[in-house]
Amino acid sequence: MADPNLEKLERQYEQAKARLQSARARKATQDRKIDARRKIVLGGALIERASRDPDVTRLLKSLVEGLARAQDRKAFEGWSPPASEADRDIDTVLNGGGGADSAGAHRGDVEGAHADDPSRTSDPATASNLNAAQSVRMEKPS
Repeated sequence: MADPNLEKLERQYEQAKARLQSARARKATQDRKIDARRKIVLGGALIERASRDPDVTRLLKSLVEGLARAQDRKAFEGWSPPASEADRDIDTVLNGGGGADSAGAHRGDVEGAHADDPSRTSDPATASNLNAAQSVRMEKPS
């Protein structure tokens, strides 16, 4: 006949082992969530910084182009980093010249003066067209 004390201890051991495995799985899940959150926050900061710094824009482009896995590259098909302020200034010169009024006139803004800020135009259709036009940018020669 089996020792009841031994059976009890084995059952307690198996239960403790299951609790330990469950705790490890919870910790691994939490660690993955924290890691994913860090990547999202850091990616957002990098994209935001690229909108202000042409060097970071170039770095971001090279990182995307250098992705090894096809499924990772596919996530970026049709996407490009935001143009930095310096690139937007070059874009304005190349596509409209002079001051704010002439740049607006060349971009088709009825009011002219607010071409770079569609939210300041009173015509919703104009704002929509400007948003579409601003998403298409000339590539800066390298």
